[in-house]
Amino acid sequence: MRWTTDHDRAPSGMTATEMVFRQLLGAITSGDLAADVVETEERLAARYNVSRTPLRDAVRRLEQLRLLVREPARGLRVPPLSMEEMHDLSATREVLEGLLASSAAGRVARGAADTARLRAIHARHMRVLAIGDAELMLAVGFDFHEELRRLSGNVSAIACHEQVLLGFERYRHLARGVPERHGRIAEEHTEILATIEAGNGTAAETAMRRHIAAGRAVYVSVLTATLNK
Repeated sequence: MRWTTDHDRAPSGMTATEMVFRQLLGAITSGDLAADVVETEERLAARYNVSRTPLRDAVRRLEQLRLLVREPARGLRVPPLSMEEMHDLSATREVLEGLLASSAAGRVARGAADTARLRAIHARHMRVLAIGDAELMLAVGFDFHEELRRLSGNVSAIACHEQVLLGFERYRHLARGVPERHGRIAEEHTEILATIEAGNGTAAETAMRRHIAAGRAVYVSVLTATLNK
């Protein structure tokens, strides 16, 4: 099946643009599209069986996220991982998620938000932790942060946070190879959930910022080893 315009729908109901964007993002995150290998729009369109219009729209979005770079007269490439970019994204994420956690706690305190979905996601995270599936743990952990973002009700911060998380995703996946980090993530999420349910904005912001900073220390260690190979 080939989608010819952005108005055509993929089998899941997504537009062709959204579908190919997700496919490209997954390939970049997993390393299937290797850093610094030049690809052309023609090859990518053929690879993902999509026409050039939705492919270009998806590529444009990935360029805005700095996940693809256009080389004049050559094509597109995935920029290499860098310690500077990781620090920039993580530091920005720390501030934003601290704000989101504080906002969510404030809404809970006022009775404007309910944490049932956040509790359910966290309970699922604890069950997955017992299984030991790293990819699934990362996915459920991502769901926790997405739900917390929704709970915050802060429209401006939500928009910024979504962009930062997409750009950060390939660094976040570095945690796959650090098994001990998965247990710590669950523990830190337990603390964050407790502060939000207590409606304590200050404590929620502190717990969240500590959580993001702890993750950054892991990424530094793993990224250092990766860059030195």
